[in-house]
Amino acid sequence: MPKLTKAKLNRYQKVLIQILRELGAKVEHIEESVLRAEGGASPDEAQEFGSENYSAELQINIIQNEEEILREVHAALDRIQQKSYGVCEACDELIPERRLEVLPYARYCVGCQRKVEENGEID
Repeated sequence: MPKLTKAKLNRYQKVLIQILRELGAKVEHIEESVLRAEGGASPDEAQEFGSENYSAELQINIIQNEEEILREVHAALDRIQQKSYGVCEACDELIPERRLEVLPYARYCVGCQRKVEENGEID
């Protein structure tokens, strides 16, 4: 099975590092805005500002999703170091480059990803 070339691995590594920077900054910005929103309201004021609470909850959910992506990006960078990047963790086949272009931190090929999403695991 042909592996990715060193040049392609370097390119994906740069893309992943850029994702880390961008998501890290985004998470930090959202966290700061949530803290500012939560900081000044008394319980009575908080009831009056229900929509602000909803917004804060939404932002917290966004943070959690972004942090999950950050973990996946770190794992992908580890796979580059371990020389297993671009190989499906379930079937050991090469993940198509078209998939890596769209989702550079992909752990699975499309077929195995579908199984994970349907069953919660690989059979």
